[in-house]
Amino acid sequence: MSAVTTYNEDNYREFEWFEGFAVIRFYADWCKPCMQNFPIFAELAAQYTEHKPEIKFGKVNVDQSPILTLRYNVYGLPSTLIFKNGQIIHRIAGVKSLGEMKAILSQVLDNFSD
Repeated sequence: MSAVTTYNEDNYREFEWFEGFAVIRFYADWCKPCMQNFPIFAELAAQYTEHKPEIKFGKVNVDQSPILTLRYNVYGLPSTLIFKNGQIIHRIAGVKSLGEMKAILSQVLDNFSD
């Protein structure tokens, strides 16, 4: 089973209403940086869900979910949004290395943990 769930306008409430942290990546199939960097996001998800199952990881295709794209003000790709209890607490714009993503996520989790 993949550590990254595909979300769309039919099932997004799974992360929006999730009590905990959700890390959602907005992407497009035509976006080369999105596609080239996706293995990094998948690796991040695999590492975190192995040790912290209370964190959800997902992806949203902007072409298939234009309402979500507008709702969350996603204008550049890839965009990664970090939610806590349904509220956006951090945005990550563009491509990042695995180390950068881990550092950002660790800092956000530390700052917003109960």
